[in-house]
Amino acid sequence: MRLKKERIAALAQILVDQLTEQRLIRPEAPKTELISSLEQIITDELVIEDRLDAEVRQILEAYKVQIDQGQVDERKMFLMIKKQLAKERGMIL
Repeated sequence: MRLKKERIAALAQILVDQLTEQRLIRPEAPKTELISSLEQIITDELVIEDRLDAEVRQILEAYKVQIDQGQVDERKMFLMIKKQLAKERGMIL
């Protein structure tokens, strides 16, 4: 996961504060519960993306020789595979 727990907590706090201040949401649960739920949602989504990244790295192993020889740009191939897998699974990145 690319974000630390503290950063996720801060993001959740900021999101809840801004959404309530702008009156885009009207929480029916205590603010702390809403923030905690949002933290869990963000964490879950990041874990899903981490798993997708690991799967892409595994697929890239099949192209290791071409990557090492400079025939394939590893970063471009990584992004292309990730985008395709996400599309196939209905994921929004």
